[in-house]
Amino acid sequence: MELGEIFPYIGTLLGGGGLGWIVNWKWGRRKEAASAKADEIENMRKAMEDFYDPLVKKQNARIAELEAEVKALRDERRKMEESYQKQISDLQKQITEITRVLGIKAVRQVRNNKGQFTSEKEEVEP
Repeated sequence: MELGEIFPYIGTLLGGGGLGWIVNWKWGRRKEAASAKADEIENMRKAMEDFYDPLVKKQNARIAELEAEVKALRDERRKMEESYQKQISDLQKQITEITRVLGIKAVRQVRNNKGQFTSEKEEVEP
């Protein structure tokens, strides 16, 4: 074989291998860039998870605690309102009984400008 016949074979081998190498090199570079980006995203997600998860858990616990406290306070307020309504009802019954026993008809009795009962003989101030 002559040297002139060998050059095309050498050129074909180098060209084919060189072209394959260039394609592999570009594809590998893109793959590495995508892998680096994925790793970066995963690291950011992990960092955010490590930082924010304890805060979120702490806030959720605080919210649950406050909700329980609000519920307890509402229950207490409702019981107090019921107690006050019962006391008012009892006092109204006592007033009615006292006025009945004393024979006072409070509806017909004259009152002064301060709302106090007065006798009919006293003057009622305007």
